[in-house]
Amino acid sequence: MSYINNQIQDLYSIELVQDLDHEAAASVSGGALYLSDYYNGQGEKREYKGDSYSLGSFNNKASWYENTGDKDWYVYADKYFKGEPYVLKAYTKGNFYGYANNNWESAKPKSEYYSY
Repeated sequence: MSYINNQIQDLYSIELVQDLDHEAAASVSGGALYLSDYYNGQGEKREYKGDSYSLGSFNNKASWYENTGDKDWYVYADKYFKGEPYVLKAYTKGNFYGYANNNWESAKPKSEYYSY
């Protein structure tokens, strides 16, 4: 006869379970792309975690980015990933200048299924 333990355990008492902050959780899950409408991330920020056919109300507003994951991200000047991709390398952040400033309408992380 077997015995089933019905005791409820605190989640944090289980080995290897820990509370992750927002950025740590993003990097564990593959990362996220953050865009801001002002240089150095000082303005309004938006978070993107997967393919975004359109950046919505943030179209043509990004002046800064941060890629928190281990995959490169591609941003495009048109919706639905149209046009030449601009690569945002993994684990980087920076301001957009010139052509790249306020020029993006869609974004997606690099995948093994497509190169861009």
